[in-house]
Amino acid sequence: MNFSFGSERRIKRNRDFQRIFSIGKVIANDWLVCRYVENDLEYPRLGIVVSRKFGKAHIRNRFKRYVREIFRMTCMKENVDVVILPKKKLKNAFREMSFDSFSEKLAALFEELKENFIES
Repeated sequence: MNFSFGSERRIKRNRDFQRIFSIGKVIANDWLVCRYVENDLEYPRLGIVVSRKFGKAHIRNRFKRYVREIFRMTCMKENVDVVILPKKKLKNAFREMSFDSFSEKLAALFEELKENFIES
């Protein structure tokens, strides 16, 4: 069984990001913002936008690893493109945060995304 997060599951092109930011819908919680839009593919794709203001490279990379792993574990079957952005509040809290506590917040956001995506 392959548990990798392949490159076909990532949003890489600038025009894909621009499409999500221009016509996508938004949901958010205390720490994270999620923008999403339907795609023409048969699987979901993930994009992560994290600024240098969030922290040094190792902090940003840990954030991206956490988001990718939680996205992979939630097994979203919808054809949706998702972009995750951290809010300023998360910057200081993320340094001491465990994977489990971060996972709860992001998984709840993904569940809300599934509900909103099914309704639209």
